[in-house]
Amino acid sequence: QMVIDGNFPTVVSPNPENPEGFYLAVDLAKKEGADFILGSDPDADRVGIMVKNDQGEYVTITGNQTGVLLLDYLIGAKQRTGKMPEKPVALKTIVTTEMARKVAEDNGLQCYDTFTGFKFLAEKKDKLEKAGEGKVIFAYEESYGYMLGDYVRDKDAVTAALALTEMAAWYAGQGMTLYDALRKCYEKYGYYGEKTLNLVMPGLDGLKKMADLMAGLRRNPPAELAGVKTLQWKDYQDGSVVDAATGAKSAMELSGSNVLRYEMSDGTSVIVRPSGTEPKVKVYILANGASKAECDEKVAKYTAWAESLKK
Repeated sequence: QMVIDGNFPTVVSPNPENPEGFYLAVDLAKKEGADFILGSDPDADRVGIMVKNDQGEYVTITGNQTGVLLLDYLIGAKQRTGKMPEKPVALKTIVTTEMARKVAEDNGLQCYDTFTGFKFLAEKKDKLEKAGEGKVIFAYEESYGYMLGDYVRDKDAVTAALALTEMAAWYAGQGMTLYDALRKCYEKYGYYGEKTLNLVMPGLDGLKKMADLMAGLRRNPPAELAGVKTLQWKDYQDGSVVDAATGAKSAMELSGSNVLRYEMSDGTSVIVRPSGTEPKVKVYILANGASKAECDEKVAKYTAWAESLKK
């Protein structure tokens, strides 16, 4: 996999989000007894990781989970070494797990959301730091992109791979694997579960279907999803927040993007947005609960609702 070949013959897909890209690496890792596997995409901006579970099998952890692990580790490392800056900040995108906010705020950091994409994360970092309003120690999005330090104002697999390796070594020194570390994070901060659905709408009328879906949701905001009451409707197009019970309207900081978000009475956030590059609508489910089983149940329930949007 190190020989340069633009056809990428050794992988089904040269994408760190897809476990298929790790097949050859898993074989080598088993032979060498490796603790974990890192894989980047060809332009080295995103990185995926596989870790050993309790049974000694290599399993993927998601971009959401990897970011939470890194954020928790970086906070601990900076606190241990006395390198935590004044007004420390973490950044994430609106579709990235709310667990990142919990980790940040429980440790005294501010956490800000931006729209998806590192041009927004890097811009927010720049604005905060120039205004003296905070120092960003970590920024990430759920699609396997991480930005550390001031080396690159973009997602970068090189610095992320270095940080992941350092983190794995530190946990190994504590007698823990990264799988153990993730479990410890859930025990400490609570259980979170996420899922992204791609509702593909191909054909000549695909774009019209996408526009009709978004217009319909704006025209008739759902009072409930999957039998759960909606507390708030958020529209990132005009930056409005509407209280579903009273109709009271307020404004949020972000606006100017075709994204809808529903805050549910069970603590789940459901986000709907059309893809800017492909004929599909993306639905993000961000759940939390007292256990993994409760999170899984919530995710399954909202998945069924999301899939009904295609009809």
